[in-house]
Amino acid sequence: MAAIDVLKQVETFQALNDDELSEIDKLTVEKQFAYGDRLFKDGDAATHLWIVKEGIIDLRFDLPGRESSEESTLSSITANKIIGWSSLVSPYKYKLSSYCASSRCKVLAIDRDLFYEFLTEHPKIGYKVISAMLRVVGKRFQQLQGASDEAPLAPVKVTVHMATCGIVAGARDVMKAAIESATRPGLERVSVTSGGCLGKCATEPNVTVEIQHQGAVVYQKMNAEKMRRVFDEHIAKGRVLSDWVLEGENR
Repeated sequence: MAAIDVLKQVETFQALNDDELSEIDKLTVEKQFAYGDRLFKDGDAATHLWIVKEGIIDLRFDLPGRESSEESTLSSITANKIIGWSSLVSPYKYKLSSYCASSRCKVLAIDRDLFYEFLTEHPKIGYKVISAMLRVVGKRFQQLQGASDEAPLAPVKVTVHMATCGIVAGARDVMKAAIESATRPGLERVSVTSGGCLGKCATEPNVTVEIQHQGAVVYQKMNAEKMRRVFDEHIAKGRVLSDWVLEGENR
């Protein structure tokens, strides 16, 4: 897919016409990464804005003296989403680390200085882009708050268990489906996060659904389609899909 076709799918640029998108397209450079590759590190100079073209990018808290792991993932970003907002805000330092979390990741990198210069020279385009960015950043901030263990106010929390056994069984596809489902209208207060192994490797991928003031429900042997069904039935309508529930793990 050409870069301009990707830009049309990115919420930040959807208010622009084809001619304006062509100008943004000139600023992009496509980069590829393999599973486990790091795009940038917490504390690095934020020199680029990144658009995910293909694959899944994990945003993680990297703890000093410890290797990065899936369990430190705060959010997983899928195609047509932007990361690297810190490149637009002083002190221009990345606040999280980012890693390719699928077999292959393609991203479009936009140099911060060139982007600033372009928006300054084209104020009408700049107004539309920055206005859209503010809306996107606001929604992203709410999602990150909901995914944090320190934010207990979200009425629904979905945890995809993504230890090595879960990933091998297909938890990445489950996580992607959960993130996409949580962005649907009416589900803004659903938080999606990753968790460790439950010690039930034979039933992976496992997913825990916690609805405020209700007991947690653990689903077993999940896939993307089952995850979407859980959102449609359990989360949206309160109907637990009992055939998929992992016995002995619900509380």
